[in-house]
Amino acid sequence: MKIKTSVSGISSLSGLTSHTVHPSPAKGFALLEMLVVIMIIALTMTLVGVKMSGTGKHDLESIARTLKSDLRYVRSQALVNRKTTAITLDVVNRHYFSTDTKIDRKLPEQVSVILTVDENNIEGNTGQIAFYPDGSSSGGKIKLQQNARELEVFTSWLNGYVSLQP
Repeated sequence: MKIKTSVSGISSLSGLTSHTVHPSPAKGFALLEMLVVIMIIALTMTLVGVKMSGTGKHDLESIARTLKSDLRYVRSQALVNRKTTAITLDVVNRHYFSTDTKIDRKLPEQVSVILTVDENNIEGNTGQIAFYPDGSSSGGKIKLQQNARELEVFTSWLNGYVSLQP
């Protein structure tokens, strides 16, 4: 075996084949990658926790919006069919319905209901809000309560307009 010295001062071995050594790919995950994944998981869990803690608020708002929508639908049917149409609310069983429009809904047990209508529209545990063909109504207020939150669905007697009030 002969050793040759090159001009640059680096020796080379003659008769030997050269092989380029490539570093092998890393097996497993780097610490930085693991930290990024842990941060993503922590952020996701935080967002899920915030979403779940606010569900009571959104549930009550959703229930109130549905009730408001149902009252508006009953009003529209009174106008279209030119006939008095009413929605009846049973405050003890938290149930409301309208036989003319086939609306029939049960409110969740955790929601309490307070109905304020004219005494002529009350019978036992039930009360009615009637809508007339001219657009007016008997009027009334339905207060929904859940925990410390409450929302009111108000129906104007003058024009039958239904609104949601905090």
